[in-house]
Amino acid sequence: MGGSERGWSLSFAGCGFLIFYHLGATRCLGERAPHLLRDARMFFGSSAGALHGVTFLSGLPLDHTLQVLAGLVHSVRSRALGVLHPSFSMVRFLREALHRHLPPDVHTLISGRMYISLTRVSDWENVLVSDFRSKDEVVDALVCSSFIPFFFGFIPPTFRGVRYVDGGFSNSIPSLDDKATITVSPFLGEHDICPKVKSTNFLHLDLYKLSLRFCLENVYLLNKILFPPDIKVLGERFLQGYLDAARFLEEKGICDGPRPSPGVPSGAPEFLPFSWETTGPEASPGAAAWQRSPEVAELLTHLRAHLLPRDESLLETLPPPLIAGLCEALKPRGGCLSKLCSLLPVKVMSYVMLPWTLPVESAVAVVQRLVLWLPDIPADVQWLLSTPFQVCSRG
Repeated sequence: MGGSERGWSLSFAGCGFLIFYHLGATRCLGERAPHLLRDARMFFGSSAGALHGVTFLSGLPLDHTLQVLAGLVHSVRSRALGVLHPSFSMVRFLREALHRHLPPDVHTLISGRMYISLTRVSDWENVLVSDFRSKDEVVDALVCSSFIPFFFGFIPPTFRGVRYVDGGFSNSIPSLDDKATITVSPFLGEHDICPKVKSTNFLHLDLYKLSLRFCLENVYLLNKILFPPDIKVLGERFLQGYLDAARFLEEKGICDGPRPSPGVPSGAPEFLPFSWETTGPEASPGAAAWQRSPEVAELLTHLRAHLLPRDESLLETLPPPLIAGLCEALKPRGGCLSKLCSLLPVKVMSYVMLPWTLPVESAVAVVQRLVLWLPDIPADVQWLLSTPFQVCSRG
């Protein structure tokens, strides 16, 4: 990477709710090899990978990002049908969250550095966009790159007047130079930073540049793209990403890298704004008791069950405040009502009552969406009417 004339880049795979893996991998690179992030020439991403790249380059604190994602997971899991529940709109959530949390000048921070993968609906070709004129365009591109038909809606969103869907349908892990790009994926495969296979099964599939091993673990992970597991399991994905990135650095012989290259101005913004101190157990007054926390013990026990034997030594290098901070960031914050709704009897009752509650919630959701859809009805109807003619003309 260091000898490449064009410099190195990083590419994050589309992965839905497994975005926690990208957060862990980036955290590790920021601690152990900050020059890989600081001096990277370009960042690429599709779907959740694009969301992660933009939030990272825009300087959002890691713990804040984790709390927003944890809130999304709790919101989805609190509904009987998850993302398919009529009262939940992923597009609306993304737009509101991105407008609320991204800085006003995000388009200037990421233009020319962040490449977002989109799939054009008209010809199903992949498009990489990196030039943005406003914050609204950044939000539009991210919504398009994350849009999965049927699950998130039936009418694709637009970016500069053109309709696009999830970039993973045409290029799941984009790049311009494969040899100079560090690829990050939460699925077991052949990427630079990814989980390793325990078995001796070497069969794999390349799906839109995403390498996937034939194993039950990948079947489980693919299911969790749209249907998130318990938040503790996603915390485990975060730590798994951290350990896989540490293994990558160890195998490549990369440690604390050189100082910023001459091309990086001394006043360049710091891309690693984390509020958790990870310099050692003495960095936090309460760090001495972190191992006695039942949440931490449960998280580490579950993580050890999925580790390769050679990765056990890496587990010991995890900074204690990092694990304690992760548990704190992912802790449910809904109060007594949230704890009550998470009880098994309450969940069973919600499923039993679904035939009666779902029609009412559906009716309310339809009215709300119609009101929000009013400004876009003419353009959407025109697109729907023109689509059959476009298909026939191509045939």
